[in-house]
Order: sequence, then C-alpha cells, then structure tokens
Amino acid sequence: MNLPKTDIIFLAILITIGLLLTVLIYFPRSSAGTYVEIRVDGKKAAAYSLSADRRETLHSASGENTIIIKDGTVSMAAADCPDKVCVSMRRISRSGETIVCLPHKLVLEIRSGESETSPLDAVTGGAP
Repeated sequence: MNLPKTDIIFLAILITIGLLLTVLIYFPRSSAGTYVEIRVDGKKAAAYSLSADRRETLHSASGENTIIIKDGTVSMAAADCPDKVCVSMRRISRSGETIVCLPHKLVLEIRSGESETSPLDAVTGGAP
C-alpha cells in the first residue's frame, strides 16, 4: 500500500498532537501543595496543612462534610448532600486541584506556600 506524501504528513501531525495532549492531560506540571484552603459560599472558612494527618467535619447551614488529610493528600470522606459526587472524587495533592460540593457551596483547594493563619469559624465548629 502506497500512501501519498501528504497523507503521511497529515498522520504524523495527528499522532504528534495526540501525544502532546496525552502528556498535558496525564502529566500536569503543578507543584505539590502545602495546605488545603476551605471555602464555603465563596468565603474562606479554614486552612489546614497537608503535612499533618487529620479528619475534620465541616458544618454549615447547607449541610455537613467530612474531609480527611492523609499522607499529603485530601479527600472528601462523607457528605450529607443528596448526590455525594464530592465523596466519589479522587484524592488531591497538587496545587490548584479542587474538590467541590455544589449543594453545600463548599470548595477544597490545594495551595502552595504559607497558609494564612486564620481562626476556625462556625463552619468547622472549632476554635483557634
């Protein structure tokens, strides 16, 4: 089978584009995060270091979520929202990654650098 030169060039371009997309999707360049920032209804509620393992239950007017920080990663362990999509999301650890619970308006976002020290508020039910 003899392919014309233009077909070979076209196939080579398609394969190159496919390989580039694969690299960009499966090998992100973001750095490992140092803390998780928790926002409820767009407002910062808390921040926790990823260096210490812990389990936190977050209480808000919308509902309750439980997060687990373990081995430098964060996951949503439980939620009382109807769909529980946030619970099925994978663990996150890279800067910029998020877990979102839309019914509770809760966002967990991994960040790098120093976390701002802020007292816990009514969302987490804790004290500084």
